[in-house]
Formats: sequence, structure tokens, C-alpha cells
Amino acid sequence: MPSLTIKNLPAAVHRRLRARAALHGRSLNGEAIACLQAALGAEAVDPEALLDRARALRRGVAGRLTDRDVHAMKAEGRP
Repeated sequence: MPSLTIKNLPAAVHRRLRARAALHGRSLNGEAIACLQAALGAEAVDPEALLDRARALRRGVAGRLTDRDVHAMKAEGRP
């Protein structure tokens, strides 16, 4: 996999990137990659594959999922 070295990175940018990495639970390198991916645009998505995945996830949920359920799962630390 290719790599990239960033020279002369301003200290303020480094601090902000480090803070974002901590906020998102990523390494500094992981956050830099996420920022670059966001800035350069998302990869193409196959709509059918996305729908298939959503349907498969839906089959794994019994009953209905409410806002209360989602908030409870987030409080438990589930993404």
C-alpha cells in the first residue's frame, strides 16, 4: 500500500488533527486518511449491493427498531 509523508505540517493543523483522531477513536494516521477520503470524495457505491446489505441487516433485527432502542444501544457504546 502506498504511503505519504507530509513535511512542514503547521503545529496548529497537527493539534487539530490529533484532537479529531481522539474524538473519533482513530490513530493520527487513520484520521489523516479519513480526512483525505472525505475531501477527495467517496468511492462509487453499488446500489444493489448496498440494498442487499441493508436487507440482510434488517433480517437480523426482530420486530421494530425504535429511536429509544437506538439511543439505548448508543449509550451502551454500540455504534
